[in-house]
Amino acid sequence: MRTPNVPESFLRFPTSTLLATPGSVRVLRELLESEVPMAVSALAESTGLTPQTVRNALGPLRGGGIVEQLGEGRSRLFRPDVGHPLYLALGSLFHAEAERFETVMEALRAATENLVPAPLGAWIYGSVARGEDLPDADLEVALVTADEDVATPVGRLREVLEPIQDVQRIWISVVGLSPSEVRRLAGGDRWWNKATRPHVTIFGRGPEDLAEELARPTGRGRAFKR
Repeated sequence: MRTPNVPESFLRFPTSTLLATPGSVRVLRELLESEVPMAVSALAESTGLTPQTVRNALGPLRGGGIVEQLGEGRSRLFRPDVGHPLYLALGSLFHAEAERFETVMEALRAATENLVPAPLGAWIYGSVARGEDLPDADLEVALVTADEDVATPVGRLREVLEPIQDVQRIWISVVGLSPSEVRRLAGGDRWWNKATRPHVTIFGRGPEDLAEELARPTGRGRAFKR
């Protein structure tokens, strides 16, 4: 994305400068959530940015007055200026961002645990699990059913999740796996590896534990241990 050639008034549109780059957003988010001032090295570690990118982001944030510096040289620390007129509004923005994510996660957990019969496990995989999802990415969910009937619980879960998708402006893609499919795929299938590494468990057991448990001889009439 190219930087606009014509600058905007900082007095009228300060967020165009304060939130101009992904680096600025990451650094400001971290500082607003931190209870203590942070050094460049700590900000780099927590945001996944290089120290130089953090310094570049701090420039306009300090220039705009939303971030202040404590100390000099190697002992420099940074914190948000709580007296800035946009401090509360920007903090509310990041709070709403985190709250939306938690709402989506909780809705997924509730929808999954209310399925009858209860599935053996469910997890998020793909770009969301990696933290690399773009605006048009699906939230990919793998659901391991309690028996060989995959279509019924997957259809029910998709139905329950429709209102969440509409409200939160997301698309949730659900892939169902039966116990026999887990046994077959967990032996080194390429899709299974992509769908489990990394993953975020949202219900029941994670993929590694499920694969290990389902691979054991169950014995006649023995139920799967939840």
